[in-house]
Amino acid sequence: MGPSSRTAAADIAALRAFHAAVDTEAAALARRHAARLTCRRGCAACCLDDLTVTPVEAERIRRDAPEVLEQEPHAPGACAFLDEQGACRIYAARPYVCRTQGLPLVVFEEDEAGDVDERRDICPLNAEGEPLAELGLDELWLLGPRELILQRIDEHFAGAEAPRVRLRDLFAKPAGQGAAGSSAR
Repeated sequence: MGPSSRTAAADIAALRAFHAAVDTEAAALARRHAARLTCRRGCAACCLDDLTVTPVEAERIRRDAPEVLEQEPHAPGACAFLDEQGACRIYAARPYVCRTQGLPLVVFEEDEAGDVDERRDICPLNAEGEPLAELGLDELWLLGPRELILQRIDEHFAGAEAPRVRLRDLFAKPAGQGAAGSSAR
C-alpha cells in the first residue's frame, strides 16, 4: 500500500524544497565554473536512456508533467523526456541527478582495507580548464550528503525497499500494453 495522499503531498513538497536547494547550490557552482561549462539547452550528451529515479521523483514527474506523459517518449537511445531539439520536456520537475550533471564532482569511498579514496570527475565536454586535482573541495559537487537527504525523503514516501523507476516507464502505454509502472534496476 502506498502513502496516503496527505503524506504523499508532504513528501512531494519536501522533494520540491530539496530540488530548489540543489538548484541554488548547483547554480552557484556553475557560476564559478562558467568558463568551462558547455552545458546549454539542447546539450543532451549526458541524457542517457534507461535512467532510473526514486519513486518520489517519479511521482513528482507524474504530478508536475502529466501532459508530457501522454505524449510519445523520445526514441530509445536517449532520455525519454527529450524533445526533438534535445531539450528536457520536464525541466522544472527533472530528477536530482539531472540537476547537477556536468559539474565537477567529488566522491569519497572507503575500500575494503578501510582506506578512503577520493575520486573526481566531470563531463568530458566540460573537462577543459583548471585541472580537477587543483580545485578546492568547495569548488566541487560533493556526492553523498545530498543523496542521503533524497534517500530519506524517498524512504518516507515509498519505503526502504521500493524499486527505482525507469523514466521511460512513466509514459502511458498504448492500449493493450498495460499501465505505465516501475521496474527494479
